[in-house]
Amino acid sequence: MAFLITGLFGMIMGYLAVLRFDDGAQLAQGLNWYETWIVIAAGVGGVSALWLAGDRVGQHGPWATPRVVAGMIWVSLVGAIIAGTLALPVYGTMFAPFTLVVTLLTSPLLVLFWTACMAAVHLCMVTYRSERDSVFTPKRLTQPDCPDSLPIRVRGRFG
Repeated sequence: MAFLITGLFGMIMGYLAVLRFDDGAQLAQGLNWYETWIVIAAGVGGVSALWLAGDRVGQHGPWATPRVVAGMIWVSLVGAIIAGTLALPVYGTMFAPFTLVVTLLTSPLLVLFWTACMAAVHLCMVTYRSERDSVFTPKRLTQPDCPDSLPIRVRGRFG
């Protein structure tokens, strides 16, 4: 569910980026293939960024809030980089994160929607991780002062 929410939010942001092309004048005829690809690439970028986030999202504990906020910002910006690279390899890589930040800064309602989506993603990932840990984590790693438990939980997918 978290991946679905992230993908849909990415596609909405991609659609908003397409709306800014020529002030949305071309959308009366519908989306062309390239504009459709931008919307799809934005969804793929969001889902890929969430997968690459590893354990940055969905943590609980005393230091979870700063990690979650940093992880959500990371997912958003890396998702924009991936989507921009897929949509337009050189310029999209540079301008997609900039476009995301400017779009969020100019629309408080969109920031509220972004916050709600990211909170829902966090709650979905917390539920998933707690259920997974209850089944697959050995008992020796669930002790409160176990030295092995922290690196396993916070290292992410790639290190």
